[in-house]
Amino acid sequence: MRPFVCFAVLLATVTLLTSPARSAPLECERVDDNKISIDGLRSDWKDVTIEPLVGTAILKGRGQWQGKPDLEGKLRCAHDANGTYLLLEVNDDQVVRTGRPGTREDRVELIFATAKGKTRTLRIYPPNAKHKKASVRWVKGRRSTKGLSHKVIRLPQGYAIEMKIADGAVPGYALGSPKLRMSIHIIDHDGGPSRKPDTIMGFGGSTVATLGVVEYDTARKLLAGFLQQKGLTKKNILHYQVGNFVTGRAQEQLAIAGTFVALMGEDIAKGGAYFAVQAPWAKKQADLLRFRTLDLDGDGKLEIAYVVRQVVAGGLTRDILVVLRFLDSNRFDIYFMHEIVKRQGHRVLTNKYRFVKRGKKTDIEISLGKATGFTQQTYRTSHGGKLEGLLTPWTKKKKTYQFAHDGYTEK
Repeated sequence: MRPFVCFAVLLATVTLLTSPARSAPLECERVDDNKISIDGLRSDWKDVTIEPLVGTAILKGRGQWQGKPDLEGKLRCAHDANGTYLLLEVNDDQVVRTGRPGTREDRVELIFATAKGKTRTLRIYPPNAKHKKASVRWVKGRRSTKGLSHKVIRLPQGYAIEMKIADGAVPGYALGSPKLRMSIHIIDHDGGPSRKPDTIMGFGGSTVATLGVVEYDTARKLLAGFLQQKGLTKKNILHYQVGNFVTGRAQEQLAIAGTFVALMGEDIAKGGAYFAVQAPWAKKQADLLRFRTLDLDGDGKLEIAYVVRQVVAGGLTRDILVVLRFLDSNRFDIYFMHEIVKRQGHRVLTNKYRFVKRGKKTDIEISLGKATGFTQQTYRTSHGGKLEGLLTPWTKKKKTYQFAHDGYTEK
């Protein structure tokens, strides 16, 4: 079987493949919103780079492969603010299909990694002269194909699969994600009693550890642009995370690098942009100590918490817990600050902090820790404004702060 397949997303095969031929990520290009229609016409893909799938993409059965007429693929990947698009065109001189799709016929498999560390496979069975209806289904389970728009058509020599993947439609995918773990396998049977395919072509393995990687060019370019413009490299990145920090459907990349806190994504500006701010209190990269993200006010967006060390005059140093949030007005806001450590020579005063879940919200609990050397007479407060001061042995020993959209209150 050697048809031509055109689609947007593919996954794992029944045969266990642990040594994928391709190691480099598949780049997925940003296109104008709504430029691509899932209609099988394919003319709207002409400006998207083709990834050829030929002899070097054979994962199994190289000895059986007879060249281009036997099996060849052309893969394109694009994305916009609405999802990921795949077009797979498969050249196959004999498309093997039966009335009840199984494991002895031609198909394309897309393999994804689940949050539980397992794989899920989407099988796409192309039409042929006898069986004119394609079949798209998940292997095992009852996972819905909702969010997967597809068109599978016959070609003179093969088939084409065109597919759109909407937000959350496949495991591991969300709008704005910089990468998607996915393998694409074109499985070719030339008939006969054997359950084993003659050739498997594509990229990525069939286990979680060997899955291929789709890399989105917008996310990669935004991170690279931020680092370059701030005179930084990837070695300067202290904390990196993908999550929802900004109002909207897409996820953002968070990068704390050098002394900057940066968010990058499609919800900051159409087409993608980054917004960076100098981390409050940080004068050099080594001042930034610990990092955490969490949803304090329960609005579904993450806040950014970090601990920063400040050197003050007279040999005094202090550590400050800072929480930043990104407002709908497209700017960072200092949501909360609290001193947690003060040192001067042998004298040390510390506060403990912990994050306490309360339904969808998270409270910050501050309690007195170690106190050595300082007395009520020798201790000098150094807080004010938005900065909450240290708890001391001669003041309140514990405080809990609760958060809402308009700020926080002490419980």
